[in-house]
Amino acid sequence: MAGRVDKLKKNIFYGTFSNVVIMILSFVSRTVFIHNLSKAELGVNGVFSNVLTILSFAELGIGTAMNYSLYSLVANKETEKIKSLMAFYRKAYTVIAMIVGVMGLAVAPFLHVFKGIDGVKNLYPIYFLYLFNTVASYFVSYKYSLSNAEQKNYIFTNINLIFNIVCTCTQIAVVLLFKNFLIYCIVGAVVQLIQNITTTIYMNKLYPFLKDKNVEKVSKEDLAPVIKNVKALIISKIGSILVNQTDNIIMAVVVDTIAVGLVSNYLTLTRNVSQFLNIVFNSATAGFGNLIATESKQKQYETFKCFRFLAFWSYGFASVALFVLMSPFVVIWCGKSYTTTFAVVLWLCINYYFGGHRICVYNVKVAGGLFEQDKWLAFATAIVNLVVSIIGAMIWGVAGIYFGTFMQGILETVVRPRIIYKHLFGVSSKEYFKEGAGYLVSVVIAGAVCYAISRMTMSTVTVKAFIFNMVSVTVITNAWFYALYRKRPEFDYLKKVVLGRLGKFKIFSKFA
Repeated sequence: MAGRVDKLKKNIFYGTFSNVVIMILSFVSRTVFIHNLSKAELGVNGVFSNVLTILSFAELGIGTAMNYSLYSLVANKETEKIKSLMAFYRKAYTVIAMIVGVMGLAVAPFLHVFKGIDGVKNLYPIYFLYLFNTVASYFVSYKYSLSNAEQKNYIFTNINLIFNIVCTCTQIAVVLLFKNFLIYCIVGAVVQLIQNITTTIYMNKLYPFLKDKNVEKVSKEDLAPVIKNVKALIISKIGSILVNQTDNIIMAVVVDTIAVGLVSNYLTLTRNVSQFLNIVFNSATAGFGNLIATESKQKQYETFKCFRFLAFWSYGFASVALFVLMSPFVVIWCGKSYTTTFAVVLWLCINYYFGGHRICVYNVKVAGGLFEQDKWLAFATAIVNLVVSIIGAMIWGVAGIYFGTFMQGILETVVRPRIIYKHLFGVSSKEYFKEGAGYLVSVVIAGAVCYAISRMTMSTVTVKAFIFNMVSVTVITNAWFYALYRKRPEFDYLKKVVLGRLGKFKIFSKFA
């Protein structure tokens, strides 16, 4: 137990530090980008990233199945079996890289379907650089699965941070000096290549047995669960990509590529906040895998309830803050011409809140190896998302796209908890939905109050008014949640955990 908690703390510490640095750099980089390059190039950046993420469906969930298969082997220190599986994964990812490369080349002739993209210079060289980055990553990414299975996520975090700093700083200098998007992309490709080479050398030193030539072919017995889980994940993987990576593409085809750039300003904010929150929930996945293997169902259930409560509080507060503060922040940061409509902001924040709960549920599902039970869910949500988003885009524009995202999300929100409660905890999911309704009402009330205050105090956006509302949102939302839930056992447990950590510092010892 102690080892699991210590590794979780280490992952959270390095993840938090990394995200603080990357967040600051991303804002500086995006500010330089906005003021030195065009809105169309800003949109292209978002569209190409989504196109290539969609092409990565060729991975078909192998990474997820791989992590799950390695948990027990790492725990039991079965080096020979680990070597065999990693050799198999290396071959699989090489094939995947080749498939993605071929599909990426096949897509290139159809780039003109995106509205507003024709004015971007060097369009095809830029696209091919994005493609190169995507393909090259497959040759090393599989190696991180071994360190992640050991709950050493911080290894990837630290390597990624170092090269992110180098890449971002160099790209900022290039944009300021040359104001050229192509050179910006070349820098990204070069740094990505150097990172891949460095990662390979480092991981081979960390796990020298990965270089062994004398590796037995993975046995049918060890490969069987991997193949079974991959089969279950294929539909889920394709569905997940169609849900999460199509919004920008639909926007670029039906509305305009420039709209992608405008909305991406808001997505940058939500993504940066999510990176902080997801450190906790994603870092806990391997820990949950260990918990499921060693503890009772009752212990698993109680732990999940605490994490779900933490997800409500964290994402509830974050969604209220984003709803009230995002547009004023964009006005101060980029200018009013870079803002989007109230309806778009509302749907982004609604989706953000529900998405936080789904992350918590999904991570427990993965830790428990429940791949077969919901393999069709992501495909069903993808159909809902595509149909509703395309129709919504034609009727309501950008807001209609995110309404489609909301509709598919509701389907997942209803179905997946039922699966984990039944197959993992062995209890009814009625309590989950009853608690969820109460959580939602409390968030809506907090959001309505904070938004009303912002309307009265921020009719003209100023830095002073923004800071006042930032403080009011923080105080009002958290005080409201505290008043409602301070007597809950989940709150008491989390309070003891937090104060126990703070108690190690003398200044906080009297509270612990």
